[in-house]
Amino acid sequence: MYNSEHKEDNLLQRIAAGDEAAFAGLFHTYHNRLGGFVLGWTKSPALTEEIVQDVFMKIWTQRERLPEIKQIDSYLYILARNEAFNCLRQAARERVRRESWELDQDTVPAAEDNDYTPLIEQAVAKLPTQQKKVYLMKRHHRMAYAEISRHMQISPETARKHLSAALRAITVYVRAHLHYIILLVLIKFF
Repeated sequence: MYNSEHKEDNLLQRIAAGDEAAFAGLFHTYHNRLGGFVLGWTKSPALTEEIVQDVFMKIWTQRERLPEIKQIDSYLYILARNEAFNCLRQAARERVRRESWELDQDTVPAAEDNDYTPLIEQAVAKLPTQQKKVYLMKRHHRMAYAEISRHMQISPETARKHLSAALRAITVYVRAHLHYIILLVLIKFF
């Protein structure tokens, strides 16, 4: 027992001093173990790999603290668990934000239903090509993201990003030209 603790302390001392070979040894010893541990929560090999890489990146960038650690395996598992939970929380927040945004977009009246049509058409005309295509397919042709992605040969997530960017640009344009809308309203009533 004492011998393995002494070896572990020596390894941590070497890593703290910047010994890359010692760090590589630690990485190879624990990489797969931490991966299996994290995969149980994420169910995503890609996300798991990212989390494990982040854990080892933290170990290396904060290596001066390593001599204070008494059990490196426990420390690594706690770091991996915390990193996985943080990632999962962030993914959940992003999913809720995206779903909320999509619900909001579904309740916005179509351009044809209001007096903003000319202004929105001007804003759409100024969009970059990909954003314009996605906007028109989604809003005018009522295509699903999967259909848009097949048609444009992009991922559904990329289609969502293009639509989000297009809607932001349209909103900025309409707000910047709000005085035109006020004039339209005034002309209607007077």
